[in-house]
Amino acid sequence: MEIRVATQNDIEALCPLLTEFFAYNANLQPMYCNADIESGEYPKTIIESDDADFLIAEENGVAIGFIHINQAKTLPYNSIVPHIYAEIMAFMVTAPFRKQGIGHALIEVAKKWSVERHLDYVELISLVNAKEANQFYDKQGFVTMSHIRRYGL
Repeated sequence: MEIRVATQNDIEALCPLLTEFFAYNANLQPMYCNADIESGEYPKTIIESDDADFLIAEENGVAIGFIHINQAKTLPYNSIVPHIYAEIMAFMVTAPFRKQGIGHALIEVAKKWSVERHLDYVELISLVNAKEANQFYDKQGFVTMSHIRRYGL
């Protein structure tokens, strides 16, 4: 297995993975997430960015997982300690390849990506009912720092 930064040549391989990711999230929270088919525009924009990357995991030349990682800054309020940090915006290993260490390897490469940029920490948001994913994040050392609460109208 190889993990590397995706290039424009990887857009076609990322599209089915992103489509699977969208469907997974839509299944968990259909009121807020769409099971959309990725056209390539989303990964193209990230790959062209200076402050974000797709990290792609491949097995025998086949894309089997990814992380979309992004550099971000805390809000510029006096009450918030300023930080520059990494956000994992999207992360998935395709179903047949889960529980084989690929997710852990992707997280480790994301941490390295963040260290190389001298960022303060890595952050992600996960759906509360994504129980397996949240157990995985716990095992990777992520801790819950806040809760997002929503009141539907």
